[in-house]
Amino acid sequence: MRIPYILLLCCGFWSACADPGDDLSTENEPPPMAAKHVETLEVLPIAFDDFIELTGTIEANHDVIVSARTIGTLEMIAPLGQIVRVGQTVARVDDELLQTAHRQAEAQVSNARAALRIAQESYDRQQPLFADSIISALEFTRLETTLDQAKSALSLTEAAYDQATRQLANTILPAPITATVEERYIEPGEQVVGGTQLLRLVDSRNVQVVAGVSERYAGEIEIGTLAEISPRSAGAPARTGRVSFAGNVIDPDSRSFEIKVAVDNSDGKLKPEMIVRLTVVRLTVEDALVIPGNAITRNESGLAIYVVEERDGDSFAQRRNITIGPEYANRVVVTSGLSAGETVVIRGQATLGDDVRVITDQHYTALNEFGVPILNAPPDFTTDL
Repeated sequence: MRIPYILLLCCGFWSACADPGDDLSTENEPPPMAAKHVETLEVLPIAFDDFIELTGTIEANHDVIVSARTIGTLEMIAPLGQIVRVGQTVARVDDELLQTAHRQAEAQVSNARAALRIAQESYDRQQPLFADSIISALEFTRLETTLDQAKSALSLTEAAYDQATRQLANTILPAPITATVEERYIEPGEQVVGGTQLLRLVDSRNVQVVAGVSERYAGEIEIGTLAEISPRSAGAPARTGRVSFAGNVIDPDSRSFEIKVAVDNSDGKLKPEMIVRLTVVRLTVEDALVIPGNAITRNESGLAIYVVEERDGDSFAQRRNITIGPEYANRVVVTSGLSAGETVVIRGQATLGDDVRVITDQHYTALNEFGVPILNAPPDFTTDL
């Protein structure tokens, strides 16, 4: 009776020790990795403008100080804020004394002309007598001298008359430009002399922005370069202009060179001495592949992005090492590691790895000027100024 019982125990022990892994067909497969949700951008070649941001100051193209040109008492001066035209009187100095001096000079010219006429007539009468030896050479020489002196006297009095005329004209000061009276430095009744500053005329219909550019950009900013002007004042809208002057000399203190940007100011919103932000196009890259800066990740070998590849009906992320070129406002030019028409992951890339399956929640076709993705951008969409 003991032998069957021992056999039964042995059979039970053998069954308990049997290896379930001996049957390979029952081995469990690892569960597939869950797909990552991402947003993507189709990268197509566009023109990319690389900018320099500067701080500039508004200057009026025509800013003139009118000064007195003669001595006297100021009788009249144009009021502040008045718009004056070219040639319009903006100031007048008392001319009473100059009128008297002008009349005296005019009388002296008349006397000199009369004296010359008498000397000429005497010379003409005596010349035939001298030819016939009726009068001596000494007498005729005196007549010639008198005539020459009369001519010289007339020239002197005419010069004095011209000077008196100019001085009289200088009592009236015309506007040299069409502009607005911006400042008055003197009031009627005060005494002035030549050179006394009277008023300031400013024409701000066309202005220019003056700024300093770092010497590292020397040779890249040229006349005609496009620029955008963004005033700090809320009432002054942004506008574009072009570089009208690019200096050739580097300031030894600031290590910069001066540029001027001509700007239309027909609305009068830009005021001289206003501080503005100036954005100047440094260079333009044609057929650039541009991605948002936040799409770039860093790894041990440098900069990288993830592109989406389609395989067997599914989408997978693939890491690409890239090099970049110019960048501005979250827009970065990829110079290598990316081809036109490829799809780049721009959101959700932080959790990706090679061959991770992805699901695209949103697909974009372009970026705006700040590197923000745009849906369904038109074919001719551009972010240029």
